[in-house]
Amino acid sequence: MSSAEHTAPPEEYKDHVAPGKDWTEIVAWVSDLPPLPHVASQAIALIEDPDTTAQQLTNLLGQDTALAARVLKIANSAMFSCQREITTLNQAIMIIGFKSLKGIIVAATLRQLNRKFGKLERTIWENSTGTAIIASQLSQKLKKPFAEEAFLLGLLHDLGKLVLVRQVSDEYTTIAKITKTGRTFADVEQEKFGFAHPLIGALVAKKWNFSPDACQVILHHHDPLDPPFESDLEEKTAIIQAADLVCHLNGMGHFDGYPDLTDETHTLLKQIGIAEEEILPFIAEAKASVEEKGAAFS
Repeated sequence: MSSAEHTAPPEEYKDHVAPGKDWTEIVAWVSDLPPLPHVASQAIALIEDPDTTAQQLTNLLGQDTALAARVLKIANSAMFSCQREITTLNQAIMIIGFKSLKGIIVAATLRQLNRKFGKLERTIWENSTGTAIIASQLSQKLKKPFAEEAFLLGLLHDLGKLVLVRQVSDEYTTIAKITKTGRTFADVEQEKFGFAHPLIGALVAKKWNFSPDACQVILHHHDPLDPPFESDLEEKTAIIQAADLVCHLNGMGHFDGYPDLTDETHTLLKQIGIAEEEILPFIAEAKASVEEKGAAFS
């Protein structure tokens, strides 16, 4: 490639790209990915429209048998604790609610992103679903108005890992082995590729038309935080980081040899508003919650 063809990253991404790394190469990684499946893409667009009805979503989701079955399964899971069996898609959508439904559609789509679903993919997925459940729980505990959005952000935060393991499976298996020495995925990815999974995840989320806030949370979910968190975006990013840490601390979606995150987790939980005496009980509650609700997403 000639120097004339070498392009620098846009300003908003420059801190996430190694010096000299060609931006067009990174864009190519994302361009190779398929778009969101038609029904999933249309459903997400409908959910964003305030005039959409449950019947419209029922009619659309009914066109995708696998997706409809997934929605019914989750509506009948411990996640929603319904007292009676939900047997129709329309009932399921009413029980779940539009915002949570968006997260479930995304979950089903991401679960199908990788043609093979081995141990590495499963571990990443366990962390994504665990982080989603804990992020929603944290938001509710802190009385934030974005608990359902936090669930979606938790599912999406490691989207870049699922993309990388799909695109370069053998190399990513090697990266996973290196993390057993106590290094993080983001550090090893940055060293090997010149970028890491938060950047790839943010670019894919943008390609799939997720909100600017979602793209920013994904991009910055491993960046150092600077409390106090005054904007919604800062709070959402901090909650996703905290939920991810709690998930790892509880050994969920956790790779052997990962660094001890106890101090970091406790510090961040205090910074976002969890009292010292509530930290250990919350971590235990989070583990129980993921164990109870996570099976619906397996």
